[in-house]
Parts: sequence; C-alpha cells; structure tokens
Amino acid sequence: MSVLALDVVPGKKVGPFTLGMPIGEAIGWIQQKNKLISHAELKYNEAEPLATDIIVELNEDGLMLRFEPFTQKLKAIEVYDVPKLVLSYAGTEFSGGSGLGARTATLVSVNERFGPTHPGEFQPQRSLYYLHYPGLSFAFVIPRKYAALYSDRNAIPPMEFPDRQTPVANRIYVYAGTDMLKPAALPPAPNPLYFEEVQVQLDGSLHFMTRGTTLDFTSTTQDVLSMLGPPTRVFFKQQDLMKIHVGGTASPAQSQLHAPPQQHETVSATVSGSGDYFYNYCALGLDVLFEPRTHRAVKFVLHSNFPAHAEFNTYVKCNFRLLVPRPTPDAPDACDVINADLKWPAVQKLLAPVYGAAGKPVVHSKASPFGATLFYGFPHLIFETMKNGHLASLTLFAG
Repeated sequence: MSVLALDVVPGKKVGPFTLGMPIGEAIGWIQQKNKLISHAELKYNEAEPLATDIIVELNEDGLMLRFEPFTQKLKAIEVYDVPKLVLSYAGTEFSGGSGLGARTATLVSVNERFGPTHPGEFQPQRSLYYLHYPGLSFAFVIPRKYAALYSDRNAIPPMEFPDRQTPVANRIYVYAGTDMLKPAALPPAPNPLYFEEVQVQLDGSLHFMTRGTTLDFTSTTQDVLSMLGPPTRVFFKQQDLMKIHVGGTASPAQSQLHAPPQQHETVSATVSGSGDYFYNYCALGLDVLFEPRTHRAVKFVLHSNFPAHAEFNTYVKCNFRLLVPRPTPDAPDACDVINADLKWPAVQKLLAPVYGAAGKPVVHSKASPFGATLFYGFPHLIFETMKNGHLASLTLFAG
C-alpha cells in the first residue's frame, strides 16, 4: 500500500497543505489523489457551523486539517498517527518509511534533526510531553512510571528514560506563530483575491473592494468578463422550476425564485442561443445570470458555502456585505450590514424597517441528506436559508 510522503515546514505547511489555503483547494487536492488517499471525512457542527472548526480528516493516513469556519482557511495541521506517514524536514526524512530505512520520531531524533529549543511542558492527564518550536510542536508519550521525571518544571527533562529508551512522538502540530494554543493570524491565501469583500447595495450593484470594480444590472457579458475574467463554467437554463409561482398570489420576489443549477456545462465564455444563461464564478462564490436579448446581467447569486448545504464546495464562500440603509439625523448615510454569517432571524430584524415582515417562504426540496431549503422573497432580493437558520445564498434580481 502506498504511503503519503509529506514535507514539514514549521509555521507554513505539511506537504501540499499550506496554512491559509481555502478548504476547497485542500479538498480538491485530496480528490485528485483518490488512488492514494482511501478515505477522507468532513466534520463540522451542523447546528452551529461557525461555533467550531471545520475538519477534514484523512482517517487512514492519520492526518487532520482544521479550517477556521468564518473564512474557511486552513488554520492548523495535526498528524495524529505519526507512523502512518513518511515525514521529512528540509529534504531529510525523520519519520516513517519501511524496511532498513524506517525512522521513528523520538525525542532524541527530533532534537538532533530540528535543533535545540526551550524545555517542553508535561500534561499529566494524558501523560504527554510537548516540545515546541516556532510553528511546530511534538507530543511524546511518557509512561506513567516515568511521569515524575517530566513533571518537575524546575528540572531539565531527560532525553531518555532510565531503561535507555527514548520518548516516541505520537502527534505533530503545525500552526501559525509560536503558541500552539493561541495561533497567530493566518497568512493570506495563495490567491490574493480569495475572500474579497463584496459590498452589495439594495439596487443590485456589487462593488468588489480589492479590485475596485462594480457590477450592476447594466453590466453586459463583456463588462463581466473584463472585470472578473472568464467564468469557471457557463450554464444554460433549461427550465425555471419556480414559474408555477408566477400568478395571482405570487409576489414579484417569488416569481424570481429559481432552482440552483444542478448540472453545469463547461463551455467557452462566448454564448449563443435563445435562453437565459449563467456565468458561474465558483472561485468567487458568485453566479451571474444574463438574458439573451441584450446579454445584460439580470440576476446575481452570492453563495455562503456552508458545509450543511448540498452545494458545499461547489463554490467558495462569498464575503458579501449587504448594506441596508438606516439613516438617522446625525448619520444620514448610516447602514446596517447583512453578511454571510448572520442567521435568518437577525436578517429579518434588519430588513423589517425597510420591507416589513417576510412573507411565507417557498420550499425547495432536493435529493440531499441536508433536507430542504427555504426561499424568502423581498423586492429585488431572495434569501435562501438552511434548517439551522444560516443563509445558503443571497440573490439579487433586476426589477
């Protein structure tokens, strides 16, 4: 069986997994290596997805990736079954392998390979001795009978036990900064435009803060291409599943509800045909819908990429900020902000002064273990919510 061979760079990466990388890039690499990686598991808090880290665990390889839930960037890497991987530092293996070349990461070998550092700390509850380097920590198993040798903070812990054996590492951590328990700010993602702030106005205009460009419902396909580049793919609408709601009792917002594309076509950005079509910008968490006569944008869909949604990892998380005017005599331009992290009750509260109470939602069911989502319509706005109350998407449409 093949074994993953990964280079450890303290404070930066383990193999291809670089601190600060978006979760989609990490999952994409794992999917490409499906013949080498036999099993991967996604773990998250379904009820409160922002309360804990999102975890991608390679069970058969003893590797755990922790992603910060708001930006969905890699914040820490944990090797929890050290012998399962071949690990190297600065081009030299220090753990793993087979046969005569097999190596074990021990307290002695780690000190020789990584150099001296400050005395570590002993955790008596688990009988583990932690040795720290900047951006890198090792955990060594200490037999209970030798625990006293490592628990005295005023003594230098021995490199070997009295029986001449040396502690063996059972976990390795890579993180930003110098404190494993308080990691430093994450480095920027490899793509400087990742998680770019997008300011959204109620009139449907999108302002991309890093690029300094704006899209609205006067933007043509050429405008979008010049500002955002070519889309990930183009999707031609075959059927509008919400047309049934266009009738005497449907609100204008309900008549604009659409089923998210379930299948996509990868084609060139040059479009011909008679139907509406989407530009899917998966790396921006954005869809742009064009009508075929003028080829102008008529709808923008911004995705939140929560793991409890059927389209998770189809898009990255769009860092949108919808500005809702709340003028006061002292601040006539004051606004409330709705972002991708707010739950629906908080969103309703911010919208109520402008639009009043939300109407009855449209239920969108799909073949998914996550269940149905609800679509709430307001003039020129549609909010898709999940059963945990978080926003799955925000749609803006032309009037």
